[in-house]
Amino acid sequence: MKKLVSFALCVMMLCAAALPAGAVQSDDRNISVTVSEDGRLEIVTVLELSNSLLRTSRTAHKTSYVNYDGERIAEVTLTATFGYDGDEAWVEESESDYETYDGWRYGSERIRESGGTVSLSAKLSHATEGTVPVNISMTCSPDGTIR
Repeated sequence: MKKLVSFALCVMMLCAAALPAGAVQSDDRNISVTVSEDGRLEIVTVLELSNSLLRTSRTAHKTSYVNYDGERIAEVTLTATFGYDGDEAWVEESESDYETYDGWRYGSERIRESGGTVSLSAKLSHATEGTVPVNISMTCSPDGTIR
C-alpha cells in the first residue's frame, strides 16, 4: 500500500513539473463605476479575466451591477472566450446571464460579435420607473489583452 501511495505521489509531482511556468491559472479584476447626471442610476462594472492553460485562448466575464435610487435592480453578465495569435483576435463564443429585482424586467437583448470585440445591449424596464439601458462590451487585442 505504501508503494502505491508513493507511486501516485511521484506521478502527480511529475505531471505538475511538466506544466509550463505560466500555466497556473490566475484571475485579474478591473472595476469601473458610472453614475448618471441626476445621481439616480449607478452602474458598477466588474471585468474578471481568467488565464487559460492554452496561450491562444482567454475567457472573460464582465458584469454590470445596476443600482437605481440606491437599490440593486439588476446584474447582467457578458461572458466571452477570445482566441488570439499575435496577429489578430476573434470571439470564439459568447453568452449572457442576468438577474433582476423588485419588479424590473430584462429584455431587448442583442449580442454582437465582430473581430475581437463582443458587445451586449439590452433594456431594463419597470412599470412605474421607466427604462434603463444596459451596454457591455469587451475587446481582445492580438496579444490576448482584454478590456
